[in-house]
Order: sequence, then structure tokens, then C-alpha cells
Amino acid sequence: MHELITKYFYGEITAKEKKQLFSAMETDAELKKEFLSVQNLCALTSWIPAEKDESVAVGKLLEFKQARKEKSFAIPYKHILGYVATICVAVFSTWMISNRINRFVVEEPVIMYEEFTTPPGQRALVKLHDGTTVWLNARSTLRYPNRFEKNERKVELDGEAFFEVERNEKAPFVVSTEKANIEVLGTKFNVFAYKEHDEFNTSLVEGSVKVYQGDSDSNALTISPHECVFLSNGKLVKSYFDNSDFMLWKEGVYAFDDASFSDIIKKLELYYDVTIVQKNKQLDRYRFSGKFRQRDGVESVLQILQKVYSFSFVKDEDRNCITIR
Repeated sequence: MHELITKYFYGEITAKEKKQLFSAMETDAELKKEFLSVQNLCALTSWIPAEKDESVAVGKLLEFKQARKEKSFAIPYKHILGYVATICVAVFSTWMISNRINRFVVEEPVIMYEEFTTPPGQRALVKLHDGTTVWLNARSTLRYPNRFEKNERKVELDGEAFFEVERNEKAPFVVSTEKANIEVLGTKFNVFAYKEHDEFNTSLVEGSVKVYQGDSDSNALTISPHECVFLSNGKLVKSYFDNSDFMLWKEGVYAFDDASFSDIIKKLELYYDVTIVQKNKQLDRYRFSGKFRQRDGVESVLQILQKVYSFSFVKDEDRNCITIR
């Protein structure tokens, strides 16, 4: 990899080698540090003039010798040799640095990716480089670059997040998920898109968003505030919502409105990273509504649900598994 860094700054690297180098830097912190050090060196020395250094230095040397000769012959000869040696070293060093720097192909700083993941049962706030703020729900991962491109701001999401996007009409903001993509200019919206969960949902609070699947937006759906897009049989469907309690998670509250018991169990498994085995099938016939504090934990939620319909549960700490009977 060290050889590839040298080839990169000499402009001798191939496209395949360049891709290999950048991929390696994403996982090797020491390699990235070495690359940035060389890049900084190029930036610091690029201002050194590459032409006429030798002639200017020699001219200054001659002027110096003539001036000293007219004024006095008292300077010891060895001192003159010292001055000559110093100037020659300076000329040679400048020529060497300039000659090598001129061979470098200095490009824009390399885009590196950062990744932020929230632990089970917690949430976090991330502020991106363009001023956009992102609330991340439990067990969610946001992958984003250390700087955005001039014509696009793209991030990758696995989980649930609430975005408040800084407006920039010249650079659309794109949230890429495994199931669909969301493109906006500046707005507030919620995205539910866990890879391990079948559900996908985008709900808009203000502004306008475009939702599409894959790389093509030919079949994109554009929604307005209080509208949402979800997946049904693999296709995007537009709908309307009048209750935004489901977005209270960013304030530390999980809210369920007329939800089935099985749906609640699936969400609890996601949020708290626990396996829940439901053996009491009668509970599937019931629907529940309620709000629960995130920090209270999964057992507290189940204890509150027990007050509505009677059931029992036991937790196996070693297997991180809850069985409902």
C-alpha cells in the first residue's frame, strides 16, 4: 500500500490501484494517516517556485561577492566559502523539492466515510458537515462522507432516523436505504428502514420529498406534509397520516396506536436487541395503544401491557430471550 501512495502522488496510479488504495484507507487508520501526511506535505510545498531558482541564487551570490570586495578584503576566505556553500545548498534543495513536487498530481482531498451506530434502547443526535441534523433511533447506523460532493449530499441508513435537512437547491440530499431512496432539498422527515425488518416507511413533516427504488427515479413518488410512503408487496404506495405520535421516539418515547401485539413485539425486538418468543397466541387477536419511555426497557413495556390483557413472561438472561406465555 505504501507503494500505491507514492504512485498516487506521482500521478502513476491506475484506476484499479486507486480504488484499491481508497478502499484500504477506509479500514486502515494508519494507512489513512500516512496518506494525509503526504498530502499535507504536498500542499505545504506546492507554493515553492520551480523556475529561475538557480539563476536568482547565483545572481545574489555574485552581488554579495562584489559588494564585499569593494568594501573590504578583510573577510577570511573560508567565510566566503561558507556563504557559497550555504547558498548552493539552498539552491540545490529548492531545485530538488520543486522538481519532485512538479511531478505530483495534487487532487482534491480524498472523501472518507464515517459511521455512527446507536446501541439498543438508546437514541443519538448526529450533526453532519452541511448543518443537517439527524436523530438516530436504537440500533440504527448512519454512514456519511467527511465532506459532500458539490452536486449531491448522500448518506446511507440502516434503521430509523429523523432528518432535518439544511436546504441547498444546488445539492440535493439523498438518504439511501436497502429498500428505497429518499431525495430532498431541505425538509424534515422520518425514515424507518431496518435491513432486518420487512417494513419501510417515509413520513414527511414539512417540505417535499421524492421516494424511489433503485438508481432510477422514473417511478418516484413525491409527497407533501402529513403524507407517507410505504412498501406493499414490493411496491411503493402513498398514504396519509394524521397522528405523528410514532415519531416521538426522538424524544425518548415509543408510541403505539391501535397496533397488534405481534407488531409491538417485532418493534421491541428491534429496539432492544432481544429475542421474544410468543407462545400465547390468543394475544394476536388484541390491539394495543400506549406510550412507553424508551429508557424503561422492554420488560417495563411488557409489564404495562400485562395490565390490559393477562399474560406472563420470563426472561433468560444468558440467551437474551423473553418467552411470553
